[in-house]
Amino acid sequence: MDPICPSCGGPLRQIPEDQWPEGGPVPEGTVEMYLCDRTNHRIIVAVPEISA
Repeated sequence: MDPICPSCGGPLRQIPEDQWPEGGPVPEGTVEMYLCDRTNHRIIVAVPEISA
């Protein structure tokens, strides 16, 4: 099953880690990044940080 953009329903393409923006807005704990082919925006999958 191909991943679908939660915002617009467009197809998502996974971006390899070596192509993530250098020094860019990549949050701590990011494990995957996708690019929406329809709107050209990024979807970031990250492990949430939990503090107590």
